[in-house]
Amino acid sequence: MRGAVPHVQATPREGAGVGLGFSVLVAVVFVASSTVTRRIELSGAGFSELWPAGGLPILWLLVRNGRGPVVDSALVLVAAFLANLIAGSGPAVAAAFAAAGLVQSWLAVLLLQRWCPDTWGSGGDRALDTPRVVARFGAALAVAMAAGTALASIGAVLLPGAGDAFDPVASGLWFGRNVGSALIVVALGIMICQRVTSPRPWPPLRGVDGGPSELLVATAFTVFMYGLAFSLDDLPLAFPLLAATVWYAARFSTLLSAAHSFVVGLVTMMLTLQGIGPFARVDDPDVGFMIAQFYIATIALTGLAIATGRDERQALADDLRRAQEDTAYEGSVRAAVIGSMTEGVLVVDERGDLLVHNEAAARVLGVGDQLSTETRFSLSSWTLDGTEMTPQERPTARALRGERVEGELMVVRVDGVGERVLTVSAIPLPRDARQGRTRALVLLRDTTNEHASRQELAAFAGVVAHDLRNPLAAIDGWTEMIADELDNGALDTELAQEFVSRVRSSSHRMRELIRDLLTHATSGSRDLEVGRVDVTVMVDEIVAARSAQGFVSVGAVPPVLADPVLVRQVLDNLIGNALKYVEPGEEAKIVVHGCRSDARLVTIGVTDHGIGIPEEERERVFEEFHRAHYRDYEGSGLGLSIVRRIVHRHGGTIEALPNPAGRGSLFRFTLPAFEA
Repeated sequence: MRGAVPHVQATPREGAGVGLGFSVLVAVVFVASSTVTRRIELSGAGFSELWPAGGLPILWLLVRNGRGPVVDSALVLVAAFLANLIAGSGPAVAAAFAAAGLVQSWLAVLLLQRWCPDTWGSGGDRALDTPRVVARFGAALAVAMAAGTALASIGAVLLPGAGDAFDPVASGLWFGRNVGSALIVVALGIMICQRVTSPRPWPPLRGVDGGPSELLVATAFTVFMYGLAFSLDDLPLAFPLLAATVWYAARFSTLLSAAHSFVVGLVTMMLTLQGIGPFARVDDPDVGFMIAQFYIATIALTGLAIATGRDERQALADDLRRAQEDTAYEGSVRAAVIGSMTEGVLVVDERGDLLVHNEAAARVLGVGDQLSTETRFSLSSWTLDGTEMTPQERPTARALRGERVEGELMVVRVDGVGERVLTVSAIPLPRDARQGRTRALVLLRDTTNEHASRQELAAFAGVVAHDLRNPLAAIDGWTEMIADELDNGALDTELAQEFVSRVRSSSHRMRELIRDLLTHATSGSRDLEVGRVDVTVMVDEIVAARSAQGFVSVGAVPPVLADPVLVRQVLDNLIGNALKYVEPGEEAKIVVHGCRSDARLVTIGVTDHGIGIPEEERERVFEEFHRAHYRDYEGSGLGLSIVRRIVHRHGGTIEALPNPAGRGSLFRFTLPAFEA
């Protein structure tokens, strides 16, 4: 389809070049991050609420993409154990928390691979690009973090001296910390990794809607609103903070929106842990921090949902636009193809509604602009023998019943034109399921001239067979008589000469007929080789060849631009007819003359004083095998038809007129003038 860009499947490069060194580096960062937050501990539970324990291991395993799972698991377990020790947990609790973190990380990876298989790191190469994917992404992390929280709680309860500290609030904090960090860290990591591993060129980082100026304004708005909300912590100003997230998500790229959520989430957690902001004003600091964690999860999911929803709508709009463009292009190509066809094309349904048509169909049916998609199509038709077809016998009705009609001849009557012979094919089309109607394709071809040519050919063959049969029968008869005389023992010389003369006469007639047939056949198919033709000189040559110098006179005729061989045939036929068609005992008198009729044509006339042509025969004498005086004069009836065909091929006209000077005929024709 026009404008379709082939989809280039990006070769997934997750983890390409990411070896054991990467895992060691992440493990070091993982442990180091715990040292930053070691002073923040919940009620002696032994874990840091700010530490990104839920996000880093999951992103770590996704980037590694299943390479060395045993080594990665060991490194995650060791790094988590050390980090928990640094955060203040005892060895037993640190081991329990590390084991719970490893389980929740692998469970998150497995769920992402199961629920988001097309996402980068989970087996695919796509970013988080639809709200449905975001929902599955969030659900996978929530289920994994819930399982990790349950394992950590069970472990803390079973360990001596830790059960009292790890109460329901501590479990909520563990869950909130891990969910919040997983949402902002994993989402941002997937977006960045998918971008850097996808083929260039990359889409604009800020997106297609928001510009640089708007990005600066949105950033300033975020700083201002968070500064205001965390400065005036006595006022409930947390709700305007969501507006900044919505702004970024609605106007900028999903990657930029995820980065915005990451930054504001980190700032919110740090300020809340410092006792600054609306979440720190809750009576129980632990509950306040837990609310802050769920706020971070909310803005992360809200930003992703809005941004991916916008991306999905934009993708659907682009697909729709491309589909409309492709449909319009294919429609224009289809219309051009159908419109350029010389055959008439119609598509009709069982109600007779005309669904598709082309100009050729209107031309064949002789209806012009009256044919349209609002036309109720019904075509009365007759068979070649004149029998009118019933509605059920017509090709269209038969095709609508499921029958395939190919190349059937029928006659239609067109106002102002008369009868036309059409070759009709009708093909059933698939049923229109929406409207519940059957449809048929009808192809129309005007074969009026072809049918007339076939009839003419049949008549031509009949006449030729008849005209050849007569001299052949005469030859057979005379040769049989010669044989009989020879069988009787003697053949008189005078009688033999008479018999031979009769045979020669019949063979001469056959030879002339065959010559005329060949001339008739080649006069319409021979390529024209035009040049300057001196008609006066050519007439003199024809007259000399016929030894008719005393019977033909020619004046000065302007030269013409024509095929000299064919022009010679025209003049020879006309002069030969004028010499032949005279009253018995009279001599022929023929005059050939010509003049320029206008700037482009020369009019040539051949006038005789012969027997003339009856008025009702003056048009018909140019038809094949038609002879006005067939009873009294021999001939094939092809000479004048050959003359007319040659003149018409040169763009001229010819007519038979009475001799203006008295008895006889005038054959007047035109040929292109030769311009020196």
